[in-house]
Amino acid sequence: MKNHCLRFITVLSLFFLLSVSGNSYCQLVTNGGFESSDTGAISSTSGWLMFAEGITPPPIFEIVNDTVEQGIRSLKVTVDGLGSNPWDIQVVSDSIPIIPGIKYNYSIWAKAEKPGAQVSFTVGNYSYSEYAVIRPANLTTQWKEYKLTFTVTDNQSYIRAPIHFNYSSNSGNPIYIDNLKIIDENFGKTPIIVEAESGKVGTNFSTLQDGEITYVTTTKNYTGQTAPEDTNSMITYQVALQDSGTYNLFARIRVGSGTFDDDSFFSGRGFGEKNDTARSDWVFLNGLASAGFTNADDVVNDIGTGGSEIWKWVNITKNLFPVDTTSKPFTVSLDSLTQTFKIGSREDGLYIDKFAFGKSHLFYTVNDLDNELPGAATIEKPDSSKFYQGPPFAEGSPKFLGNAYGDVPDYIFANYWNQLTPGNAGKWGSVASLQDSTKWNWTGLDRAYNYAMNNNLIFKNHTLIWGQQQPSWISNLDSANQIKYIETWIKKVGERYPNIDMIDVVNEPLASHNPPDGGNGRANYKNALGGNGATGWDWVIKSFELARKYLPNAKLILNDYGIINDNNSTSSYLKIINLLKDRDLIDGIGVQGHRFEFENADTNTLKNNLNKLGATGLPVYISEFDLGNYSDSGTPNDNTQLNLYKKIFPILWKHKAVKGITLWGYLEGQMWQKTCYLVHTDGEARPALDWMAQYVKDNPVGVNDNNLVLPSNF
Repeated sequence: MKNHCLRFITVLSLFFLLSVSGNSYCQLVTNGGFESSDTGAISSTSGWLMFAEGITPPPIFEIVNDTVEQGIRSLKVTVDGLGSNPWDIQVVSDSIPIIPGIKYNYSIWAKAEKPGAQVSFTVGNYSYSEYAVIRPANLTTQWKEYKLTFTVTDNQSYIRAPIHFNYSSNSGNPIYIDNLKIIDENFGKTPIIVEAESGKVGTNFSTLQDGEITYVTTTKNYTGQTAPEDTNSMITYQVALQDSGTYNLFARIRVGSGTFDDDSFFSGRGFGEKNDTARSDWVFLNGLASAGFTNADDVVNDIGTGGSEIWKWVNITKNLFPVDTTSKPFTVSLDSLTQTFKIGSREDGLYIDKFAFGKSHLFYTVNDLDNELPGAATIEKPDSSKFYQGPPFAEGSPKFLGNAYGDVPDYIFANYWNQLTPGNAGKWGSVASLQDSTKWNWTGLDRAYNYAMNNNLIFKNHTLIWGQQQPSWISNLDSANQIKYIETWIKKVGERYPNIDMIDVVNEPLASHNPPDGGNGRANYKNALGGNGATGWDWVIKSFELARKYLPNAKLILNDYGIINDNNSTSSYLKIINLLKDRDLIDGIGVQGHRFEFENADTNTLKNNLNKLGATGLPVYISEFDLGNYSDSGTPNDNTQLNLYKKIFPILWKHKAVKGITLWGYLEGQMWQKTCYLVHTDGEARPALDWMAQYVKDNPVGVNDNNLVLPSNF
């Protein structure tokens, strides 16, 4: 068996040298599978010594190729005469380099031609002290693996691994040995780091510096969504992996100030050569602006909530690759540990520092990826003892107080909130990376839905139709195929999640917002839904008709931002609402409540426009509510946040038309608006949360507070 611990690889002049540091995790045994030995009788061979002094007749040590566990050779030992001690007949794996204090795993395969054979597998030093032993190991007539774990405690730098054969039951019973391995217990667990600038870099890239960080970025913006523009927009790497298995791809990136206009690139669909124009060879990776992790202890597993203009790690494969028949794209075998990996550029505000490949069954923190440390087999659940233990703040109230369920596992959500909205998982683009609807990825949405069902939470899904975060392939279809896929999408949501309580059918429809009209990089399928049509909003009406058809038990909601802080937007919004209401297609009005809408809003304007919406007779649901620092800048300020909550929250909570409020995150480090969190990582609540919880408890809801006029500068 070959030594598969490749640490360096030199390629043709097409590529730079790709270096992977460190060697303590390698297979340490020389010729452990006898693959470097010639067949036939031997008295010694590479990496091994044979001893049988004074034994008559002597044993036969032979390299054979007809009985092997792995590879094409093994060692056959035929015992005839016997000595006095088990070690009188032995083979020794010699001069094994180790590091004292490190735990190592020993494994070896063995069998005998007939039952009853025994050997001793040992590991020790040159003074014959043993670190571990199996004495005796009872062999079978089938290949069987024998394992030991040991740590060298006596400051030896080289050790030996003898195998003893001098047992009477072995006489005339040939024994076969193969595939001895001694490896650090962390072998294969460390991520393989690939510096972004280390490959064959296409001419459309620049290599730049940010302090000590060397990164690549494209110099050419590109709008295609299926494959790179050409070979000049590609980088090719040769990756030397430690071990066979399936790997996840991670990337350390920085998204520029353009946020969602600076956050996409292409990855090859797995290892191997790629055609620059073949869409089946590539995966379009988008939405990185709101993904990723920055804190050292963050586990880079789910999509994450890292923002823009910061260096962060993103788990690319697990969250952005399609789930299909090639859902294990980065899989390698022992005979092909050197692999080609390619990327392609797209948006010119994305900076790439490095990539990492880590075993897919392991979990890596930011610190692990930064420092090439071994991944862990499990994720430790955070200590929740300091967090609020429940019950939900609005439990028993006719109005709900909910929150967005993020892409990071949240085990305490139901302690705080009695309504759940998936933050990203319910968006079509999150589900349908591939055009083939049988291969859509429902994992994130399943998790959010099941959590809501298991915890008796109101489930408000978000969203069916929107111009942003849509499938990359939908805009390239004709209208006939677009409407077919739109209907399939809505139908599948209804079938898969029959207990949805309410859903944002159309999100941000106003013309200057985010309709699916192809403007500013948005998806372009509005005409497939009927376009403006006779009403001016036929496409919205058609969307609600499909939702009513396939989600007959869900409350259907229209959702948009910048509404109640703007009189003109409220008037435009009411036109759509009344068209839907006249057709009995709408059950509620969604009003987004982000910081940038409310922090400078005139409070009388907010109240008056809520009154206008309430006059329709439809319930109003405040969605995506967050407040923090003004402009979300600077160090989070508790007093600023508290005062904004005191200014805005009562207007919303006490209005008779408002039947629920959904916040848009609450945990530190997991917020789109980074200063708007309400709970620190250690579980301590910020003053605004304590105030809001008490306010909800103390104030009855359903009160008509229209006579309370607040000063506009409050």
